[in-house]
Amino acid sequence: MSAQLSLDAATPRRGIARLAGPAAVVVTIGGILLATALSPTFSWAGALSDLGVTPGSAWLFNGSLVVGGLVGAPYAWALWSAAADPLGHLRAATYLLALVAMAGVGLAPAGQPLHLPFAVSFFALAALTAIVDGVARFRLDSGKLALLAGVLAPVAWPAWLLWLGGRGIAVPEFVGAVLFGVWVVALSPERPGRPT
Repeated sequence: MSAQLSLDAATPRRGIARLAGPAAVVVTIGGILLATALSPTFSWAGALSDLGVTPGSAWLFNGSLVVGGLVGAPYAWALWSAAADPLGHLRAATYLLALVAMAGVGLAPAGQPLHLPFAVSFFALAALTAIVDGVARFRLDSGKLALLAGVLAPVAWPAWLLWLGGRGIAVPEFVGAVLFGVWVVALSPERPGRPT
């Protein structure tokens, strides 16, 4: 009986935790796009991190990364508690570390010593999260698509070098961020609308 009560008490928390990831995607991607619109100098030929040091957009860009990291953290618990094997636990851990790195980018804007390590860590961990999920659930269509999203994110970087000659680093950065968001919202085992 006490186990059933514990399960019932966890259900509303679990529902909220499952919505935290998509909410973080809206906050972060929405904040980035709004910052590009508000910045008087932003160009897709530059870097997204330029938004974090530009008057008029810095507060929004940096704030959306930090708030998105905080809002999305409970989603890691939803992933962890639903994990059925070590890969499931690894998926939850890499997701949470990706959010920590993302918030770190907002806390250490471009030009600060920790900015580059946080940025590289975010993109690597975001892709790794989708790849681990894809391997863990490869038998499912959503697992195959997760693996594809995880692979496409790092592939965007050499494609950017070849096609754009290294100009417009904002493009592969945004591709990586969007693919991570797509994984959270549409492909993750804890995505909205998927039965618990």
